[in-house]
Amino acid sequence: MYSLILFELIKIFKNPRTYISFLSVLLIVVAFFFGMYFEGENIISFVTQNLADNFQLEGKIINVYLVSYLLMNTLLIHIPILICLVTGDLIAGEASKGTLRLILTRPYSRFQIYLSKYLAGFIYTSILILFMFLLSFGLGQVLFGEGDLIVVRKLVNVFSMDDVFWRFVYAYGFGLLSMLVVASLSFMISAFTKNAIGPIVGTIAILIGLNIITALGMSALRPIAPYLFNIHFVKWQYFFEFDIEWDKLYFAGVVQLVYILVFFSIGFYHFNKKDILT
Repeated sequence: MYSLILFELIKIFKNPRTYISFLSVLLIVVAFFFGMYFEGENIISFVTQNLADNFQLEGKIINVYLVSYLLMNTLLIHIPILICLVTGDLIAGEASKGTLRLILTRPYSRFQIYLSKYLAGFIYTSILILFMFLLSFGLGQVLFGEGDLIVVRKLVNVFSMDDVFWRFVYAYGFGLLSMLVVASLSFMISAFTKNAIGPIVGTIAILIGLNIITALGMSALRPIAPYLFNIHFVKWQYFFEFDIEWDKLYFAGVVQLVYILVFFSIGFYHFNKKDILT
């Protein structure tokens, strides 16, 4: 089984499309950080001008923690697309190239083949999120240095630099769980198609549709809204509150894990039943 996963990872990282994701993350982080380096004072002043009337702000407001926090809010925009580029290709790409049937002649069960591709997709997703985490903190330390973190949501929370890093570790871990849901969805769609474009377009269309529905707040859907996986993608922000609502985080984690299992099961059921003739 380990050799199958290693084989799938080798195929992933031999595919030039894989490095589009890492290059995109690199460009996004660098552009965002240098934008904040040159224009950050003007941008932050719009947020802090109201606070200045009631609080005395001292120290380095723009630091690695604040910029990394702002960057994390872009997680929903570009990362799902980059994940789909690879996970959506794991089965559909093999089918379009005609190599899937050859793979199934090897002395492994369909479950082992499906699971190895699935886990390889999970590993790729984890590496991509880890790359973003290390890059943002490494570049942020060089450009901005450390300082206290000011988070303006419903309340104004100020965290000392000694109380921040662990929050980012948990937040990125929770963000990774959300992106694994996206990876599972695109992988499931990949099992139904013979073209790698289908899982990418299908996954993004589903995410956009769900985001529009939840943004509109349709009253008829309010009872099921807590069970839609997309609304939990922003729950990582709960780690940047003094009174962390662990019950809501546990619920969000369970909902997303259930979706991962459901997407895996549906995809495998179809993959195991379908005739692969080419």
